[in-house]
Amino acid sequence: MADGDSFNEMNSRRRKAQFFLGTTNKRAKTVVLHIDGLDDTSRRNLCEEALLKIKGVISFTFQMAVQRCVVRIRSDLKAEALASAIASTKVMKAQQVVKSESGEEMLVPFQDTPVEVEQNTELPDYLPEDESPTKEQDKAVSRVGSHPEGGASWLSTAANFLSRSFYW
Repeated sequence: MADGDSFNEMNSRRRKAQFFLGTTNKRAKTVVLHIDGLDDTSRRNLCEEALLKIKGVISFTFQMAVQRCVVRIRSDLKAEALASAIASTKVMKAQQVVKSESGEEMLVPFQDTPVEVEQNTELPDYLPEDESPTKEQDKAVSRVGSHPEGGASWLSTAANFLSRSFYW
């Protein structure tokens, strides 16, 4: 009976791990890259620009301390396309990080032959970072849905609250 319980526990852990890793998503996949030369913000910006130009890149995050980039891409995009775009910067080189059967991380180098990648040529402009102007109010706190000319008084509001709060 103990063997059955441990088997069920392992299956539930595996399902949870798949949920969090996103392996059940058929339209997207996650690729972890180790990028040689990713050691300062200027190189990071260069890498960002290269990745943004690739059609099919959904999102990416950098782990600067270990020179890694976690990239979420469409399932039809090959990891070699990411490596080719990073290699086009001429100052960085990418290797894919994969886990072996024993759970150890291994670096897998990509081929040096460039891969043809569909480029995002029409990137939209980012919104300005300054905050949108807000209408200045002359009061620190205002009631929502009330009329400024008086409307309901505080006494009627309190009476309404009390009548709804107690069972008569």
